[in-house]
Amino acid sequence: MANQEWETDEDKMIHHYQIHRDLIGWLIGILEKEGVSCQRTIGNDANGDIFYPNLEDEPRVKQIIREINIRYNS
Repeated sequence: MANQEWETDEDKMIHHYQIHRDLIGWLIGILEKEGVSCQRTIGNDANGDIFYPNLEDEPRVKQIIREINIRYNS
């Protein structure tokens, strides 16, 4: 990511949270395309940003995240 100069600390924080929001939305879209029922959490849930009610989906969710990590961070 390119170095950016921020006018205020708040501008930097807003940018960070916008990227986070968009990333979570993107990931939810991928999970739903893969057949994983999920939704965004609210209230700074200590359990994470994405809730998937079917615990049987957990291995698939972890595998999808591993694949994304390999694709974009290798």
